[in-house]
Amino acid sequence: MRRELAGGIGGRIARARKEHGLTQEELAALVGVSPRSIQGYEAGKVVPYRRLGRIAEVTDRQLHWLLEGDGEPVADVVEQLARLVEELTVEARRIRVVAERLQEVLDAAAGRAGQVPAA
Repeated sequence: MRRELAGGIGGRIARARKEHGLTQEELAALVGVSPRSIQGYEAGKVVPYRRLGRIAEVTDRQLHWLLEGDGEPVADVVEQLARLVEELTVEARRIRVVAERLQEVLDAAAGRAGQVPAA
């Protein structure tokens, strides 16, 4: 379990470092540890709990992201889904109104097509 946790955090530390354009040596200097420590963090051998706040600060990442990754809290996902359902409901109503208008136009055109012009 600890190994899986370390690997996930380590991968995110490496990703944050690379996306911020830092080498392991540069990150180590900014965090105040040795480059070997950064290697250990990124390899998932060590979880740097005492240093995570500083790593997050240096790489412009949120601490939560380093710990949990890209997953969004469940409440945020539920809120987004509720908004999308509401938007879909509004769009469905709009589409229904347009479909009814189209049907009226088609019915009127069919009625006119059945009439023979007077000579």
